[in-house]
Amino acid sequence: MPARSRNTLRSLTAVACTAVLVTSLVNGCASTATPSANAGDAGVRISTGTPQGVRAKQIIDMLNSEWPIGPVGTKTLAAPDIVEYVWLTMDSMWYDRPYTLANIEFRAGAATLHLVTSYGARQDIEFRVNSDTLLDRFKVTNVPPEIDSWDDVDAALSKTGGKYSYRVSRVNDGKCEQLAGSNTNESLPLASIFKMYVLYAVADAVRSGTLSWDEELTITSEAKAVGSSGFDKLPPGSVVPVRLLAEKMIANSDNMATDLLIARVGHEAVERALVATGHHDPASMTPFPTMHELFSIGWGKPDVREQWKHAGPQARAQMLEDTKSRPYEPDMTRSTSPASAYGAEWYGTAEDICRVHAALQQMATGPAAPVRDIMSAIPGIDLDPQLWPYIGAKAGNLPGDLTFSWYAEDRSGQGWVVSLQANWTRFHGPGTAGWLMSVIKPTFGLIPKPGA
Repeated sequence: MPARSRNTLRSLTAVACTAVLVTSLVNGCASTATPSANAGDAGVRISTGTPQGVRAKQIIDMLNSEWPIGPVGTKTLAAPDIVEYVWLTMDSMWYDRPYTLANIEFRAGAATLHLVTSYGARQDIEFRVNSDTLLDRFKVTNVPPEIDSWDDVDAALSKTGGKYSYRVSRVNDGKCEQLAGSNTNESLPLASIFKMYVLYAVADAVRSGTLSWDEELTITSEAKAVGSSGFDKLPPGSVVPVRLLAEKMIANSDNMATDLLIARVGHEAVERALVATGHHDPASMTPFPTMHELFSIGWGKPDVREQWKHAGPQARAQMLEDTKSRPYEPDMTRSTSPASAYGAEWYGTAEDICRVHAALQQMATGPAAPVRDIMSAIPGIDLDPQLWPYIGAKAGNLPGDLTFSWYAEDRSGQGWVVSLQANWTRFHGPGTAGWLMSVIKPTFGLIPKPGA
């Protein structure tokens, strides 16, 4: 099986598996027309009078081509020992075309391309050519935007060409008080952030005595079909304790663990969690979809996206029910096509995200105390532990949808929730998540320090 196809199969089954950084999907079936190498580049032209000039233009042409980048073409660009590295790097970048050439710097036998992606991010490609005029050095660097104010956050995100919402809130007695944000009451895709509602339902069941953290649930073939980042090597019939399933659902965004937990507590329990945590419109996610159900609607066979898009609440409920009668079979031709463009997602606002984070922290007492450790198993962001001694995190990634959220306590014990939702009608490569992190991470530095 070709490498690209292997990547597609692997990533589709883990399409919502996100932890520290969101994962990526790769598919060789996409093909959309894009501008030529020098189109829309503010007058910057590449001189091809030198070997590095020829290679610079070839790099731009390949990145902006309507055809995916493969190893055969890359062999004409790079030295044999770095062909695979250059191919895979450019292959992931290709999804963020068209690239605009902002500037180019030539040096003896080398050059640096200063590019702007389709979503407004700056990237530098530094390369060197050898005596055979092939690349023997290739390095891509994301250039983070300067974020020194809340206006800078909006300035960066407004260039992405998609919808976005971010919010920074102080949490007092379980209530969210907004410090800064934009589009905070717009309902946008949550991706795997929805799994916090499942955790709340699980913790509520533990608190009421109808479930134990030590209870073991059995892995099934159906549950494994949606992908498991934490238990992929365990065969059906294996048993895993609820506590570990919950931790992997949050830390590794394990899809199988999510469905096993929903099956154990019941859809109604998760729907009650929506109400209990203050979701702005619980009816919009009732009945609450499992991973299997929504994946079947969004990326499975048969293709029912258009039917879902135009269906009313009762019809959608029936469509979700119908997915239970067939195994989940991913359609590889749609693996990088956003299902949120058809309304197939879990939805919520930045206000909802803050409220569910706050509710989980309030829940984390007595029998439900492990929730606090479950949420903080992987912080998902590198902050000074002296300034931020506790960080709970949940992120998400589906084609076209990238989401991030944290509940963090400063050294005084004050709680804060920071979230970012980004939504496009097209798929973006893995570099997009890193760039969004470079926008949202500096917001922690804009939060007033204790005593200030």
